[in-house]
Amino acid sequence: MRSLPFARSSLALPVALLLALAACGGGANSSPPAAAPPAESAAPPAESAAPPSAPADSEKPATDTASSDAAKPEAKPAPKAAPDPNATRDVTYVVVPEGLKITVAGVKFLASSVAEQTGGGWGVKINLEASADDDKPHLLSKPKAGPLAFAGSVTRKGKSEPEHFGDERGGDGTAALSGDTPLKFSRTWPVKGVHALAIGDALDLQVALWGLGNDADSLRPVKQFFHVRMQVDKGKPKAIIEPPPSASGK
Repeated sequence: MRSLPFARSSLALPVALLLALAACGGGANSSPPAAAPPAESAAPPAESAAPPSAPADSEKPATDTASSDAAKPEAKPAPKAAPDPNATRDVTYVVVPEGLKITVAGVKFLASSVAEQTGGGWGVKINLEASADDDKPHLLSKPKAGPLAFAGSVTRKGKSEPEHFGDERGGDGTAALSGDTPLKFSRTWPVKGVHALAIGDALDLQVALWGLGNDADSLRPVKQFFHVRMQVDKGKPKAIIEPPPSASGK
């Protein structure tokens, strides 16, 4: 059976019309597509993403200088340095008929020595006068045995090796010096534990000061103050007082 020619044509027209309407967006009831947002509104401006800048110097709050200075800790003075026990001091010596004149650190001394019989032999008595040689205050260390310290050696007759001795400090104290009235001290050798000199014996006595200074904090020894030597033969020996060997630079 043959198909009618108009039947195919009547169906083709509506289908073609529907396809055309779909391509154009449909009928009158179709909504137009929404417009795309502008490109610049899609993201915030670049400068708004950066953190706010620090205020200018004129915009900074003023600081209270007085209160900030008050908050700072007060500077403490540097601690006073301890005196150097090995520091050198100028010492002058003058040999006089009375003995030995010594000047050191603003203080003048007159030292003398004399032989004395003691303990079945001979010993030495040291006499010392001290006074200020300037207008400054001065102190001497003065332990129980006085301001003089003894050390040295004794060479005994018939022995090749000398006997050495040295002081042990006992107690403490000070003596103030002035230029008006000299202070007088004396001390006798031999020290405890050492025998007096017999005939043929010889003494080498090194005398020092336990301490000398302007005040208690500056006291330090005068290690090589003076030297006494004595040789015992027949008769009364002579105790010779002289500057220490270091004074001659030897």
